[in-house]
Amino acid sequence: MRFQISIAAVALVALAFCLLPGSVEAGPRPSALRYRGGAEGRVIFDHQLHASKGDRCNDCHTDYKGTGKQLFGTRKRGFITFADHATATKCFACHDGKNAKESFDECSQCHRKATT
Repeated sequence: MRFQISIAAVALVALAFCLLPGSVEAGPRPSALRYRGGAEGRVIFDHQLHASKGDRCNDCHTDYKGTGKQLFGTRKRGFITFADHATATKCFACHDGKNAKESFDECSQCHRKATT
């Protein structure tokens, strides 16, 4: 009987934490994310570099330029296809030579071959 009450108490506390309002912004942002990048080599995305240029989380994750468009999910899932490279989506929404100072014209600007 006592064991059942303890389990119920733990379950109630866990449920309370799940229902508490939280923020996507809560907690530290990773400074850099590393993606496999396929055969071209790994891709490193630096959150801090973008933040230092004035970009905010919502700019890419929920509301790109006030359009409500989400360029990236909020989990480390770098699903960018080769076809995406020719569109104004994902990284290329900004890095197109117009919106950001840097356009990505060469593979090596993002993809880094592993060095041994």
